[in-house]
Amino acid sequence: MDILFIKLNVCSDLIGKGAIGNIAWLNKFCAAFHEFASKFKMHLPDVAPKDDMEGKIRIHVETLFLCFIQVVTCITQLERTINMENTLGKRVKLRLTRTHFVDRIEWCLRRLQASLYHLSEEAIASSGVKLEDLSFVEVLDVALDKLETFNEIVHDVDTESRLDSENPQLCIEVNHIVRHALAFANVALESDKKAMTVICETVLDECSVFEHNFDHHNLGERKLEALSIQRALYSLETYLNEALLRLIFTSFSDADEISVNRLKNVLQKCEISKDVEKRICDFDINMDRIQQIGVFAIAFASDVKTKTIIRSCLASLESLDSCIVPAFQLQTSTSASYHANILEHHFKEELMVFRNVIHEIINSRALIDIYLDMLAESIDGAEKLYQKQRLLQVAQMGNVLFQHFHLKVNYQELCADECGKRLHQDFVVILGECQAILELTVPVDPKRVLKRFKILYSVLAKLRDVCGGTNIR
Repeated sequence: MDILFIKLNVCSDLIGKGAIGNIAWLNKFCAAFHEFASKFKMHLPDVAPKDDMEGKIRIHVETLFLCFIQVVTCITQLERTINMENTLGKRVKLRLTRTHFVDRIEWCLRRLQASLYHLSEEAIASSGVKLEDLSFVEVLDVALDKLETFNEIVHDVDTESRLDSENPQLCIEVNHIVRHALAFANVALESDKKAMTVICETVLDECSVFEHNFDHHNLGERKLEALSIQRALYSLETYLNEALLRLIFTSFSDADEISVNRLKNVLQKCEISKDVEKRICDFDINMDRIQQIGVFAIAFASDVKTKTIIRSCLASLESLDSCIVPAFQLQTSTSASYHANILEHHFKEELMVFRNVIHEIINSRALIDIYLDMLAESIDGAEKLYQKQRLLQVAQMGNVLFQHFHLKVNYQELCADECGKRLHQDFVVILGECQAILELTVPVDPKRVLKRFKILYSVLAKLRDVCGGTNIR
């Protein structure tokens, strides 16, 4: 382990010169970091044995992987910055841009050092996994495992005696579950926020009744109350999964409507006004939503690589979130404009990677189901009161499904037979027609619009039947 700390210190010393370093300096840092990474790979089986990856060391290993990919990401951006400086000549120095990426690398190197220390035998011996370090899914599994013991058939006296005397202390796990759910509800759609708050209150009430009555009830009565908590928890999980998919439609659509490019142009041309402030506020809200989508996507992802990519994207977007708006507002010089352009380019890259990974782990059938619910609601509402803008909004949300199947892995699954391929082509055509007819400036008979929406619904219902997959539920 000592050799890893030595190699890491060499990297830290080199990155400290990043404010004035040229491409030769960056190459030297890359060589030193590669040497550290190679040594780490050799020691990985010792510091992170696979049979304990679900235990104490998992969090530190995940942090190491995150820091590795973040350093590589920032190196790429630093190289772009230095090459741009060389192209522009001495008249333009991108100090702010350099500082942004160098600071992120320095932070990662410090975290690498801290995580390596925590992976040492002395630290592992005195550490443990805390509930606050677990995801919503993991804490939910812990609570359900405890409840499941009351549903098992008891065959021996010792087990019956233990169940009869031990209070499982469920409130600790349940409070963490509710905390995760409410953090998501805080950025969810308004209707989902209210519904999830009510379900969370039900979960807490059921848990409180269970623990309050525990000492006074027999095993049969405890089993009934444990089943009530299980039903409430499953209800919360099901609703959260559906609300998560609805938020993906809204957030990914808003990311196009409130794009970073449009925000940059508005901030560059306009003085601060209520309209500009609203655009900034909408951008911030959507960034909060993307963070929550990422948190739950990590929980649902099945492999370390996917989890690490999502974490890296979230780390990049969070880092950019705090500086990208000021950069857009202060484009008063050539260097400031280039600084804004580099941050914008980096933001778009990370958002694109994030979207693609989310689409890879989403269950195609579940995504179509949620969109069909939106279509049915909008068709029903329009038949009572025609609202062109609402229909256009729902039609544009269909672009999220288009992006989902544009991804090669999802398209191949869909087009395993000719029927799926034909239905996908029909979907693309009718979605385009729905959007086009609503974007016409001349009045259109609402019946013509609704006819196309109903065809879109019919095509998607058939497309859903040829979809498989079992990822984000």
